[in-house]
Amino acid sequence: MISALVGAACPLIFAVAVLAICALLHRDRRRTAMATTPCRSCRTPKPSRIYLCAGCWAALTAETRRSLNRRDSKALARLRELHQQIDAGVPLAEIGVTP
Repeated sequence: MISALVGAACPLIFAVAVLAICALLHRDRRRTAMATTPCRSCRTPKPSRIYLCAGCWAALTAETRRSLNRRDSKALARLRELHQQIDAGVPLAEIGVTP
């Protein structure tokens, strides 16, 4: 009787384990895909919600970084201004955005 119960439970345990492994692999694949956004300036990988990689961010002036960190109704306009200057080839140390 016990062997029958163990025999019936094995396929169920196996199915649950397979589903758990598939879910973990899918989650890791999605996380990796989100984390490989290239930096707009130097094209190195950076987190998706960060404007620039750490090296390029440090190359900006402190005033520019403060302006870009501000979260208000003009934040998107400042980000567009940053992108326009990067695309125009302005050196990072000379980029300035409106406060």
